[in-house]
Amino acid sequence: MGIRFIHIKRNNFNAGEVKFMNYESRIKYIISFIVVFTFLTAISVLAVNDQVKTSEFFVGDSDVQITNQTVSKTFSIYIGDSLTGVTNPVKSTYFTVSGVYIGNGTLTFKIDNDAATEKIFTLPNVGTTPTPFEIIYKDDSNKINPTSAGSYNYTLNIIVPSGITISGLGAKITTTHRYAPATCPDGQPSNEKIKTAEFFVASFDSQISSATSSQFSIYIGDNLAGVTNPVKSAYFTVSGVYTGNGTLQLKIDSDDATAKTYTLPDVSATPTPFEIIYKDDSNKINPTSAGSYTYTLYITPSGVTISGLGAKVTISHRYKPPTCGGGFPATGELTSIVFDTGTEGAAYNSAYWKGTLGGSPPNQGKVKFKLATSDSSGGPWTYYGSDGTSCGASFWYDPGGADTPIEISCAPQYHNNQRYFRYKIQICSSSDCSTSGAYTPTVEDVVVSWSP
Repeated sequence: MGIRFIHIKRNNFNAGEVKFMNYESRIKYIISFIVVFTFLTAISVLAVNDQVKTSEFFVGDSDVQITNQTVSKTFSIYIGDSLTGVTNPVKSTYFTVSGVYIGNGTLTFKIDNDAATEKIFTLPNVGTTPTPFEIIYKDDSNKINPTSAGSYNYTLNIIVPSGITISGLGAKITTTHRYAPATCPDGQPSNEKIKTAEFFVASFDSQISSATSSQFSIYIGDNLAGVTNPVKSAYFTVSGVYTGNGTLQLKIDSDDATAKTYTLPDVSATPTPFEIIYKDDSNKINPTSAGSYTYTLYITPSGVTISGLGAKVTISHRYKPPTCGGGFPATGELTSIVFDTGTEGAAYNSAYWKGTLGGSPPNQGKVKFKLATSDSSGGPWTYYGSDGTSCGASFWYDPGGADTPIEISCAPQYHNNQRYFRYKIQICSSSDCSTSGAYTPTVEDVVVSWSP
């Protein structure tokens, strides 16, 4: 939270100078000093340069063994940020493709069957020994290169020759893009934003060879109101080391519609690492409002024993960012410099402020003040206010609005006959001065009336 304190008036005062910063003010028997005091929104701290964000999206998986065929997986990515004025917003895009293979051959990747995107990766001869692999594929032609917010659909083509067989094929895409920052924290652009989050699902320190399960929770704290299909991608990464020859079935909440069974090729007694990217095609995980959601991942090995089994879930969701200006701090305070009335017998009468409250019409929020006086320019300073009936350091004067003088009722008890004074002013973004509000009152002028 910040405040601005600006003085913009200068005159002479022949009855005694009242200095405010480097300027002076004159009104006979009235001290008038000008300030601009307002909340600073987060726009004042936003970087001038564009910001950057990384998101992950599920591309595809297969629970059947693949050989001598082309696998085509259509997928979507979503950009919800403003890319206006950003040159070459996509800074990095790559695929991670993994599985377990046997044989000797190549894997060919391309996007949308575009030959310009093609890359061929050689997999060394492993014979009949199942061997895990992970390939990071980047299209050098930059086929995936959005220049504005929205959804974009592509197809990843994976050509698997007859010389190799792949089990547990899975793919995901990671994109990193620059974007034009909004004019307030996480601000409200015309498009919705997107966020990627990972949650722990399971970890087993014992060997698993029969059905087991793990309950887990995900949390969405963003506003999803009015967002159609907010979950754009949700997939599990399941990994470990296995021996044997069999399958691994994954499903959510005992729902057979979510079940997929992955073949783990025969490795006999040779411990072999694996990683499976599992996506429930029925979209069981599909929250439509903020909150905590609990699910259970069921894991059923058959014919294999797994050590170090672990799982996580990665979710990318769209959301509505908060409205600009909707979260100012509850209060902001400013303490003035010391003012000299020039007389030991000053009597403090009233005070009022000029400016505006917030909102439309501008009558929201609140402005309050306290006064402190002393016989010495060095203090001590104790600030007093009043609730209308009592005076005390815990109270504030509340004029109720601009241009409304309020009596300094604590003056006879605490202030009169003291030469020096200073004030403390408080602005509130809400009318109760205790909760964060959406309004930013502005104080332009404060007038304190005193007599010698």
